[in-house]
Amino acid sequence: MKKVLNHRSAVPMVGSVLMLAILSACGGGGGGTASTPTPTPTPEPTPVVVTSPIVTSVPPATYPVVSEELSAFNLLNAERSRCGFGLLAQNAALDTAARGHADWLLINNYTGHYQIAGTTGFTGLAPDDRLVASGYGTSGSFQSNAEAELDANGTKAGNGVTGIRRLLNAPYHMLEMIRGYRDVGVAVRDKLDVGISPNTRFVLNTSFGYKNSDGPQVAASGSVLTYPCDGSTGMVPSLTAESPNPVPGRNLGANPLGTSVGVKVDIGNTLVITSASMIKVSTGTPITLRAPVTAANDPNAIAGVSYFKNNEGFVSADAPLEANTQYQVTIAGTNGGTAFSRTFAFTTGQ
Repeated sequence: MKKVLNHRSAVPMVGSVLMLAILSACGGGGGGTASTPTPTPTPEPTPVVVTSPIVTSVPPATYPVVSEELSAFNLLNAERSRCGFGLLAQNAALDTAARGHADWLLINNYTGHYQIAGTTGFTGLAPDDRLVASGYGTSGSFQSNAEAELDANGTKAGNGVTGIRRLLNAPYHMLEMIRGYRDVGVAVRDKLDVGISPNTRFVLNTSFGYKNSDGPQVAASGSVLTYPCDGSTGMVPSLTAESPNPVPGRNLGANPLGTSVGVKVDIGNTLVITSASMIKVSTGTPITLRAPVTAANDPNAIAGVSYFKNNEGFVSADAPLEANTQYQVTIAGTNGGTAFSRTFAFTTGQ
């Protein structure tokens, strides 16, 4: 099974993920890849509303009751809420943007975040353009947005939940998906949805955003949040591909990573991870971890610009974890110079 995951961050671009993928930034596989402009380093924007609280209640989603979109939306919000990142509200314009791009990829047999003008189903060159076209806002009215995308062989049945789970164990994508966005649109589409047979490919596309007038969700001052967090279950135990590759040069298909743990501190602060450890709870067996990654040492930084903000980072198990097994993690570091230590346990799924 070929799986490709794509993601767009505010400055650099994240490309493909998952099993047996053809990996390249913003594309690979399919009939071709839309060209990707070189990202221009820009200063990290200052949040418009720096004290905006975490969202704890949103209107019920209007996706069909039996739909992959509803399953994906509910799981993503449950995971964000459990770990303190706040709920996302379904947004019809973002749904339109997500669905339009997913359909464009299927119709034109492409992968990636950039479309090609003049092609069938064209909805906008870049994610920003598609948000404007969908009615989310005018250019400049939304300060930050992202796109996370799972592209795989097969049909969409059952892949709303599976896709979100896998996205959330790909560290470059996971850290984006738990940022302080307020709105989300979800589309899970396969070839049958766009009138193509045989039905052998699907795309899960999620579009995130917040508007300047609202600002991002921000946790209380001094918060140190992790994903997974204490009590998380169903974590994917291995990572077989992501673009950019968390370990450049390593063939993740042949030599996978295990579960990754994301860390976020106060927005505007600098995260430093001084130590991290993981054990299998039932036996106390230590798990080998790779060195923590933050904005300061991101191996995939482009022209000195990291995929991460200064307040976020991750640590990954160096080999797949066991399925249906509980692990305990201890992470220590500093949040803008103030020391912290967090210990918590999570459980893997299949």
